Amino acid sequence: MSISSIIGPVLKTNLKIYFGAGVVVLALTSCQSPMSQDDGETQLREAIDAAIARQGASPIPQGTPQVLRTVQSTPNSVFETLAGRIPELDAIGPQGVNGGLGLDLGPDTTGATDPEVQLSLKSAIAAAVRNNLSVQGSRIQQSIAETDVVKAEAAFDAVLLAGSGYQTTNVPPPPINIGGLNDAFAPENSQTSLSTGIQKRLISGGTVAASVNMINTQQSASIYDPSSYWTNSVNFNLSQPLLQGFGSDVNEAQIRLARNRDRASVVNLRQTLLNVVEQTEIQYWTVLYARQQVVAAAWLLKVGSEVRDVLKKRLNFDATVADYALAVAIVEQRKANLIRAWLKSRDESDRLKLLMNDPAVSVGTDSLMVPIDLLCQQPIKYNLRDAIVTAVEQNPSIATAVLRIDDAAIGMLVADNGRLPQLGLIAGVSLAGQDTEGGADGSMTGAFTEVADANYVSWLAKLAFSQPIGNRAAEAQYRQARLQRSAAVISYQSAIENAVFAVKTSLRGVTTSYELIDQTRASRLAAAESVRSLAVLEQTLAALTPEFLQTKFVAQDRLATSYLAEIESMVNYNTAMARLFNAMGTGLTMNQIDIEVFGGDR
Repeated sequence: MSISSIIGPVLKTNLKIYFGAGVVVLALTSCQSPMSQDDGETQLREAIDAAIARQGASPIPQGTPQVLRTVQSTPNSVFETLAGRIPELDAIGPQGVNGGLGLDLGPDTTGATDPEVQLSLKSAIAAAVRNNLSVQGSRIQQSIAETDVVKAEAAFDAVLLAGSGYQTTNVPPPPINIGGLNDAFAPENSQTSLSTGIQKRLISGGTVAASVNMINTQQSASIYDPSSYWTNSVNFNLSQPLLQGFGSDVNEAQIRLARNRDRASVVNLRQTLLNVVEQTEIQYWTVLYARQQVVAAAWLLKVGSEVRDVLKKRLNFDATVADYALAVAIVEQRKANLIRAWLKSRDESDRLKLLMNDPAVSVGTDSLMVPIDLLCQQPIKYNLRDAIVTAVEQNPSIATAVLRIDDAAIGMLVADNGRLPQLGLIAGVSLAGQDTEGGADGSMTGAFTEVADANYVSWLAKLAFSQPIGNRAAEAQYRQARLQRSAAVISYQSAIENAVFAVKTSLRGVTTSYELIDQTRASRLAAAESVRSLAVLEQTLAALTPEFLQTKFVAQDRLATSYLAEIESMVNYNTAMARLFNAMGTGLTMNQIDIEVFGGDR
């Protein structure tokens, strides 16, 4: 896999960009700089190919079967043991359905009951992509970068030139005496000039210009006849560097850099969208989990209050004041935990609103976001090598690193050209004409007629050479440019390694979280069985001892903790998949989001 073969997919996968050809590193137009050479290009490609191959990201040959693994959980004997009572055990303890509409979160800052807003994950992501301030800022930056391209290309636009002037000259006459004709030589005159032309910079580094000059001269001395006449000229000029500064690779460098900045702004927009999508999905499930914490805390308070009330009735029988006081302390602690859960749930709801930035449910409103989507529990199939290859092709950070390599390569080309001597060619031709037969005032058209006859033609050809002795500044600039390109290659290698690390850790999080779903579910069922057994025992005992009731407290806490652990493992499974899609650069595709950028060639 060469660098040119990966740049296109890196920059354009999952983007509906309506441009021409893709990015090609070190692509040169015609009219290249003289004395150009490979100068490390082979080593550059080898270094980049090695960085890809080292991470196992080279494409698999066609026809090679893809081996997909499925996330799995370890078999647990708890499910077999409790198989006959699972529906009954699921009904014991906190109930997730209570995390939906109508969940009591206590009074808010206004003291009123807050309205609840049902929200699907798709709607939350759509609102964030549309309204998030970070996304809006990236869109503006992309538009700014697009104008930079136009600005750089405008350097080669033709320039229209025009001017006019008037000058009067009156100086003492020369010290001569010819028959009393001193006054006849009095050099007093006035000139009115008009000029217009066009000038254009060439991609070769030169400048061409064509101009027309018209001068009307008024002479006061009597020896001139006519005393008013027109002198016109048509001029063509060329200025062209032949060594340093020659070639499209040098003179279009700023355009190519501007286009790279434009491409980088699109990549940055894509990275921002990927991050916002990931953050929104994670926050969506975080809100769901926070509401489940309220459910668990409310259930603990309810069943704890029941135990406390039982102990209060048995104060005069077999319960001591210390037993009752401990039960009261536990219940009050659970009340405090419930209040903390209320606070956390409200804060997480506001964080989701902050990401969405939806005017209908802004952060300033008291609306409560209520997730209505179910947590995904389906196993996914994956292939680590395929995931790494996808990340190399689609991860925006790698695309940015590729563009930096291209920027550094452009800088090295310019610096290499700067080592050449300055050798410039200046050439021009001028056709002049003068009207001396147009009567007292002369004739402008008559002067142009003489120009057309080409009786008076002036030519100019000039070469100018210069070279600093030792050329140390240019050589140092070139060495610096080479080092900057090497640094860009290292940054590219680092970007690949970081992307691979992110893919592996995210994928490891997916597999581990999925395994924990069944493990935490088994723990919850076992805790629910403990609570059920205590309930059965409570109905058969002749006396309820304080020790027994304290055991109920412990069983309740264990069940609520196991319930939240199960919810948390499912939340972690879903958030780990969101992080995996972001690391691979496929988060937008998974959520059916396309970037449409309209403009010039990117």
